Amino acid sequence: EADKYFIYNPTSRLTLWRPPTQTIVETNPTNSGTNTNKNYLGSRMALYIKNTEDTTEPEVEITNIKEGTNNIEVTVNAIDNESGISKYKYSVSYKNFENDSTFNAETDIINETETYGNSYAVGGLLQGQTYYVKVEVTNGVGLTSVAYTGAVQTEQIELQEEDITVEKIWGKSGEGKAYFTLKDEFVNEGYELEHQIVNQGEALQETNWTQEGDTVTGLSEGDTIYTRITDGINEVDVSSYKITNITELERYSEVYNETTIYNDYDTVEKEDGTQEQELVGTAYIPAGFKVGTSSLNCKIQNGLVIEDEAGNQYVWIPVKDVIYDGETALSATYKPMVRYQQGYNENTEQYFEGIYYTFSGTSSTGNIGSYRLGQSSYREPSLVTGSTANYSWIFTAGNNYDATNYNQLTGIGITSATQMGEYLNNKYTEMVESIEKYGGYYVGRYETSSWVEDNWAEGGTNRDNTGTIVKSVPNATPMATTNWYQMYQKQNSEYVSNPYKNSSSVTSTMITGTQYDTMLNFILTGSDKGKVTLRTGNHTGSRARTGQFGSDIMNNIFDLSSNVREWTSEASSSRYRTSRGGRCGVDDTHVSDRRNDYDPTYTDNFIGSRLSLYIK
Repeated sequence: EADKYFIYNPTSRLTLWRPPTQTIVETNPTNSGTNTNKNYLGSRMALYIKNTEDTTEPEVEITNIKEGTNNIEVTVNAIDNESGISKYKYSVSYKNFENDSTFNAETDIINETETYGNSYAVGGLLQGQTYYVKVEVTNGVGLTSVAYTGAVQTEQIELQEEDITVEKIWGKSGEGKAYFTLKDEFVNEGYELEHQIVNQGEALQETNWTQEGDTVTGLSEGDTIYTRITDGINEVDVSSYKITNITELERYSEVYNETTIYNDYDTVEKEDGTQEQELVGTAYIPAGFKVGTSSLNCKIQNGLVIEDEAGNQYVWIPVKDVIYDGETALSATYKPMVRYQQGYNENTEQYFEGIYYTFSGTSSTGNIGSYRLGQSSYREPSLVTGSTANYSWIFTAGNNYDATNYNQLTGIGITSATQMGEYLNNKYTEMVESIEKYGGYYVGRYETSSWVEDNWAEGGTNRDNTGTIVKSVPNATPMATTNWYQMYQKQNSEYVSNPYKNSSSVTSTMITGTQYDTMLNFILTGSDKGKVTLRTGNHTGSRARTGQFGSDIMNNIFDLSSNVREWTSEASSSRYRTSRGGRCGVDDTHVSDRRNDYDPTYTDNFIGSRLSLYIK
């Protein structure tokens, strides 16, 4: 939030606010001296002489009155050309200040505020109530003029159907959730949602209203949600509820015994008025997984969800164009995922590298120029060794980062920097070839969490980052305070504790930067496209459990814009791995497409990751 002059937010104040004669001393203007590095900062008083010759009261008139349901905003025009305006005082009463003979200033004024502005909104008022406002304006020598509004009536709340919107419903019956939003004009007046869940066969109770923010939890199929608004004083009348019937929640099929094609159909109406089923997309359901069967989780365009027998959930990312054809210009409709590495093509051993995308609003732009292997910019697959001579997966130079920390990847069989580079390239090649064959891949529906072996089953306890079993489940603490190497290893299906170690149908990896861009490009084709560059979700200042924020859901994928940043396998310069997305910081403005670079040995509780699966 900016300061009152809308110049400095908390971070920029710290770096930009400084004494006028110095250029290197930095301090936050709210510093109270408790920081020993700043406690030498004082100030000096100044005096200016008042114009004591001013004997004329200021001129004042009320120019605008705006009534809300719980507030009255009054604007005045005050002029004093001699000593200026010193202050304004706004007083509110149920009684007429001028003409009510029973008015008593000590008992009948319900609100009194001194300010330095010529406009003030008096809040905390009752709906549909008549009030009177008095404005006292004082000039520089203490002379005061008064203006009165006369009777002003606040508006009566009339809640319309569109004032409360059900944005998202998700989860299985018994643990379902619904995310609501309230029209801005009510939010701006300090109203909040309250709700009541009425189970099937039961009746609404006037005393059972609950305030739990914007998300209603614990829903089952057949429930009815009643929502209304309150500011702690005013409530809507009994006829102004928003009624939401939970007719379905997420359901899943039986487990597939073999990898099977999944056809997604839409019902379309023909010119003769008849209806037919039109194929709109295909996916592959891996052996050992269930697939969504309700309208909430069965549509590819909205986020087709699969679930394994341990409850891990993933969303299918269809990829229309996988390998760049080398000729066609990138456009809104042609967004290939990768291109051949230099020296390779469809007629040689096929090695690939990512195409870099940037995002703006509801569109993206691909770059096939400077972002590639051999250059210091974002690239994949590549080592980072501390040497500017090693911008590739082929180890040639360097004695830092991957050149020395490859020994943290012995759990997946890596014993040298050379082998690590080859491993990154081989896995990348496998991934691309799988996507080319099957037309897509899966990403974790939730940020990766890490569990202890004897507590990973349903109902077990998430031991934060002490475990070795990675999961993609709701209501879990995201894996963090873990460096890139350990995150990469644990999410790899060749690791002994990985849940897909013995899978015959899928390979598990840390999400690649290429997959992340492709995922966002897919989201841009659907109804959640506006969220790709929108700040949403968890910005409480603390890492939250996965899947708790209904505002941060894109095509059934959670927490892309907030909670923890997500480490990918993308490289940057000679020393960094790249994370994506926003984090939980109160002041963090980064969104889902954001790239941040970190030393791969760095750990922090706001950097996690996300699993991806590709079909074998």
